[in-house]
Amino acid sequence: MTKNFGILAYPAKHSLSPVMHNAAFRELNIDAQFGVFEISENEFSDFIERVKHEPISGLAVSLPYKENIVFQLNKVGGDAKKIAAVNTVVNKGGFLYGYNTDFIGSNMALNEVEPDLKDKKVTILGAGGASRAICYGLLKEGAKVSIYNRTKKRAENLAKEFSKMFETEVKSGDLKEIVKCEKGDILIQASSIWLTSSKIDAELQIPAGLVEKFDTIMDIVYSPLITPLLKTAKKLNKRVITGDKMLLYQAVSQFELFTNEKAPIKLMQKVLRENIH
Repeated sequence: MTKNFGILAYPAKHSLSPVMHNAAFRELNIDAQFGVFEISENEFSDFIERVKHEPISGLAVSLPYKENIVFQLNKVGGDAKKIAAVNTVVNKGGFLYGYNTDFIGSNMALNEVEPDLKDKKVTILGAGGASRAICYGLLKEGAKVSIYNRTKKRAENLAKEFSKMFETEVKSGDLKEIVKCEKGDILIQASSIWLTSSKIDAELQIPAGLVEKFDTIMDIVYSPLITPLLKTAKKLNKRVITGDKMLLYQAVSQFELFTNEKAPIKLMQKVLRENIH
């Protein structure tokens, strides 16, 4: 019997998760298919109940559900529980288990240019589900983290939470104050700024003066692959990490949770590159 998996998001049709997972299923001769579950917020709770009873074996979870879904699951894995965000759900006989592979994906993407993250000064823009995972992954590796967000209180709350968890200082601030931040090693753009702001507003919020303070610039957005932030970084000869890297590596870990098989990473990378516009 064919197993069914899919991306849960709203909107979801733009997702490249199906491309990677379906290619991997075919490569390993796994009888499974990966589709799209574009579920609005008022349908969300009913959909999760349906997943428990219908033959849906697993979900990749994206915006805006990574945090809300935690409360809908039967069990949440240790890392995901600490992050308080889930991007992977596995259905085991009607029991839904939640995991987080985003922090693995972000660390692996960073490791391509920064093999050792210990004591690196990292500034994160955004305080949503993806930012939580990225912050967690960095702190696990001993990095020094600051979080800036448009809603300052949300950044402060996240910083307090992780400061206590890791017994270290996590700094926070308002995105409007970001240009005053200290010099650092890595700047990570993990907000929805390119989706929710006009191009002019977004560029004003992340000025070139900020980019100059860091050696490595990472943006988790992959459409467009070269965001306005990364364009600025390239002009300043900074090392850049595009959003497809984190997307790929989190999907690789996700695939292995879905199937208990080693993911064909090179193939997944190839089809991802072919489908990014």
